[in-house]
Amino acid sequence: MANQIIELPKHEVTPAARVELAPVAPGMPAVPAIALAPVPPAAVRWEPPVLGCLAAIFGIAALFKATIVLAPLGLGFAIAAALSRQISWAAVGGISSIVALLISPVFWALLGLAWLIDRLGWLWSWLT
Repeated sequence: MANQIIELPKHEVTPAARVELAPVAPGMPAVPAIALAPVPPAAVRWEPPVLGCLAAIFGIAALFKATIVLAPLGLGFAIAAALSRQISWAAVGGISSIVALLISPVFWALLGLAWLIDRLGWLWSWLT
């Protein structure tokens, strides 16, 4: 059984279809009437999500180092990416930037100092 030759079914060759010729105007060569090929979809130029990638990179990096510098960059690039219809990248960059700001003690210290200056501004208003 292992050394037997198995014959495969033969492919049937059909005679070529008869090609009809389109009506010819005097002086024009005869052209076969064939169906037009389907038109391929228009090629769309691929644009890499650069703004979204930068938002995600700055946002995630802000979780670990230099939050005060990188988180605003991540938020800015996230807004630009959202305007460029790179929504998923913008969400990753924006959310990670906001989380980085929320867990940063330096951000809260700066926010507290700004509040304190605003609240106690009447103490040195006589300087102006």
